[in-house]
Amino acid sequence: MALLETRDLTAFYGDFQALFGISVTVEQGETVAIIGANGAGKSTFLKTVAGLLPSTPGSVMFDGADISGTKAYDNLAHGLVLVPEGRKLFPSLSVEENLLVGAHRRSGKWTLARIYELFPVLAVRRHQPATTLSGGQQQMCAIGRGLMGDPRALLCDEISLGLAPIVIRDIYAALPTIKAEGAAIVIVEQDIVQALAVSDRVYCFQEGRMTLSGKPGELSREAIHTAYFGI
Repeated sequence: MALLETRDLTAFYGDFQALFGISVTVEQGETVAIIGANGAGKSTFLKTVAGLLPSTPGSVMFDGADISGTKAYDNLAHGLVLVPEGRKLFPSLSVEENLLVGAHRRSGKWTLARIYELFPVLAVRRHQPATTLSGGQQQMCAIGRGLMGDPRALLCDEISLGLAPIVIRDIYAALPTIKAEGAAIVIVEQDIVQALAVSDRVYCFQEGRMTLSGKPGELSREAIHTAYFGI
């Protein structure tokens, strides 16, 4: 049984349909990449799975239970954690206080000490306002805040957007440690090369529809290019 599964998932913004029949499977401990250009529906997919956007009954399953329509805070309590696009840190709080906001669900796997071990720069700056961090450091803090909830599935939206290559490398270097704890990881990523390098499985979206799925080693460059750009 898959840890996370969507079945013909649709999503709307008012009368505008953003997703059309998306079926995705994520196994326990698996890293799955969702790739596609701007406007492909990647972020909408994560928001719908997390419970920030409504979904129809039976379209989102988590650990065998139908969570379609379940509110985001309830999904969070069960270990389905979203690291949102743009980080969304609390500007009035310090780095450490932002991390502690995520500690609503304690099983002992992830502590402040472990977050600081994973991202040492956060330990150095833990008492500083979150707004004083660089973009990459803020992303680390956002991921750390998500980990403090001991996720069973960590959904990372646009993990490398706007960051320098050396910072992206440091962030992606942390993923094996997260995966080693048994958490499934779903990353939304525009960088195809980066996505293929870290994922066990990849799905490509285009204009709200799935255009490709498979294991990175089994997908040709031509097939990925066609699915991504539609030409």
